[in-house]
Amino acid sequence: MTAVSGSPAASLATGQVCGMFAVDIAGYTRPDRDDDIRLYLHEELYRLLERAFNGSGVPWTACIHEDRGDGVLIVLPPGIAFTGIIDPLPDRLRGLIRRHNHVSCDAARIQLRAAAHIGPVSHDGHGFVGSDINLLFRMLDARPFKRALADSSGDTALIVSDYVYRSVVRPHPTLVSPDLFQPIRIQVRYTRVKAWTHILGAPPLKAPSPLKAPWVLCAA
Repeated sequence: MTAVSGSPAASLATGQVCGMFAVDIAGYTRPDRDDDIRLYLHEELYRLLERAFNGSGVPWTACIHEDRGDGVLIVLPPGIAFTGIIDPLPDRLRGLIRRHNHVSCDAARIQLRAAAHIGPVSHDGHGFVGSDINLLFRMLDARPFKRALADSSGDTALIVSDYVYRSVVRPHPTLVSPDLFQPIRIQVRYTRVKAWTHILGAPPLKAPSPLKAPWVLCAA
């Protein structure tokens, strides 16, 4: 995505604090998926996201979208409440994906990973950059998160940063029960971060102490 004069991305000041949401279709390049199916999934993902965002009080056209091939980065400009990203957006996405999977062949079924974070972002006219953008995608690509979704019967999973968990999820249990989230620790080179995962549709579990969650080395 390239920011043009007058576009929402062009109006973002460097270092402005924004909500961030990224999604990724699991197994997008699987050998049973040809280019026609991948194109269909790419188009369908945008359709599902637009419907889910608009139905969650987060206007799709007010957000800034950056294509990532098998996924999308969505940045919420200041002034748009982040709480809708935690509830009801994930559940709305899950409902739409379940309907899609019900009428799709196996190769066109979607398992979706999503990540949420809040932090300063910068846009250089070509795309978003910054440490918090990097953190968002490191969470999204974390091996234990991928494995948790693959090992489940679910079709949608959410991972949030420790900051989002402490600042949004835990203080507002009426949005979504904090007990639905499980802690993981991610180590990427010299960076160690804590995150929280939620497989939608899974029953609530008593969360173990974050101190007992093992460090998991992830690719850079």
